[in-house]
Amino acid sequence: MEGKKSAISARAMRYALIGSLLGTIAMDLVMVVESVIIGMPVHGFFALIGSVVGGSAPIGAVIHFLVGSTLGLLFGLAVDQIRFLRIDSVHKGVWLGLLVGLVTIPLGCVPFAVLVGVSILELVGFSFIPHLVWGAVMGVVVGYGLGSGPRPVEIPAAY
Repeated sequence: MEGKKSAISARAMRYALIGSLLGTIAMDLVMVVESVIIGMPVHGFFALIGSVVGGSAPIGAVIHFLVGSTLGLLFGLAVDQIRFLRIDSVHKGVWLGLLVGLVTIPLGCVPFAVLVGVSILELVGFSFIPHLVWGAVMGVVVGYGLGSGPRPVEIPAAY
């Protein structure tokens, strides 16, 4: 069956991308609420990201979505290709999503804090809950899509 793509891989990547996009939206909403609570401008975090490339808050938001989507696709690839990571339930999806959300903090937030010259503890404190929200939402979506529960009806493409 050379040349034929695995339907499982395509499904894993599709649900991972959808999950990571929805997770990033949820994460960003939590960060906006946190920003308001601490008295920071609503767009402050995105402006900080955008400043790294000489841009503004909208550029920072786009970068944040690209990073979230890329990490989501890597998550989908991992749960599809690594046997013990294969997701067979929403429960396992949530736990793996939370784990990935935790891992993104030292791998992403700490270097970013150093890069932009802000306190590591402050940035990690600000980002902790949002990263867990991202992982949990992504895990729910991927768990639903890949789990052993009811499947959504596949509509064939029109020719």
